[in-house]
Amino acid sequence: MSRVYDLINEHLKVANTFPNSAQFAKYLHGIDPSVKYPTWKKRVERYQHEFGEIDFLIEDPYEELPDEWEGTWRSLAIELHARRPEITMKAWEMRIHDAKVKGLIKKKQRPNFITTTFGGEPTQIADVWDAIETATGENIRKAENARWAEISFEGGKYLGIALASDQHIGNKYTDHERMREDAELVANTPNCYAIHAGDFIDNFVIDKPRPSMKATIPPSVQWKLCDHYLSMFEDKILAVVAGNHDLWTSGMTDYDPLSRQVLDRNILYHPHELNIRIMNGKIPYNFAIRHKRRGNSNINPSRVVKKMWEDGESDFDIGVVGHHHTPVIENFTRHGLERWAVRPGSYKIIDGYSEMIGFQKERATCPLVILSPDARHIQVFSDLRDGLETLRVLNGE
Repeated sequence: MSRVYDLINEHLKVANTFPNSAQFAKYLHGIDPSVKYPTWKKRVERYQHEFGEIDFLIEDPYEELPDEWEGTWRSLAIELHARRPEITMKAWEMRIHDAKVKGLIKKKQRPNFITTTFGGEPTQIADVWDAIETATGENIRKAENARWAEISFEGGKYLGIALASDQHIGNKYTDHERMREDAELVANTPNCYAIHAGDFIDNFVIDKPRPSMKATIPPSVQWKLCDHYLSMFEDKILAVVAGNHDLWTSGMTDYDPLSRQVLDRNILYHPHELNIRIMNGKIPYNFAIRHKRRGNSNINPSRVVKKMWEDGESDFDIGVVGHHHTPVIENFTRHGLERWAVRPGSYKIIDGYSEMIGFQKERATCPLVILSPDARHIQVFSDLRDGLETLRVLNGE
């Protein structure tokens, strides 16, 4: 660790040429690639925590950019990087992109050829390309950032995070009583919150739409019941990922009831995956939540979570995958740290198709993760009630 800190100290003089700790970590990784980039990023953040904030990018990031540029944007980045090699190519490209969005730099027009649209003004094809480049770049950036979030708690207390999935509200074999009881337990327990991994309602519109509309509890009623179920948690739901049953409605229509119900409550939402850092005081805990993912094994249900860690983008401490209705919690080690694989199971305890292919009745589960406020310490309980009893003891209640 001291060698890493010495290298950070040695290069602090160029830290203010980078927009953030991630870019500074990439620069350090280029100097010493024997330390992996994620490790460099953590070390820089720990350095900031122990020795104070690093003043990143105190200079005007656009000072050296021209008002107009005749060549490609990449050629400008190459020229600027040659002039200021301590700033990475990626950092220059980001500055150029931001300057374009803010209107601080534009492409110098050259008389090449003009595209004329019927009923419109003549348009330089280069302008069309730039507009598309800017729009698609912004779309990519928004999509990449949409699933990352941080939730901070003051600390001083142990936190309980209930992990629920596959409620299948409206199905005749769903344990609605247990579902309500679990929601009320979370709502009434101090320092306890919930994260949901999808398939809130049965919503079997994709297989047989017309019969499903005439079911005893049709999808329209299921969505109303879902809204009522979410209200049972009061303000205790931190985040929601949609399941395939939830997304069937938005896939067949222009309406997404789940996103509306969730976002109206100011809850984090993503249709596919969320990567959340929960800060309990100064202790970070990283969660990755999906409803379903490739790599599932019926023989080893926790395998898909480990695979998600190995080839995903998130260095998570707790990985959550729903969908297959098989409750499993298992710890595993990566990079010398204990991680946890969680499959929440389902409140739909009987499934005709599962029984047909050899699976038996399941039990309704809602695992609970307990996060320490003092040091990185994680406890996971397969049953919510056992976990809540431990949470209360740890918090002296």
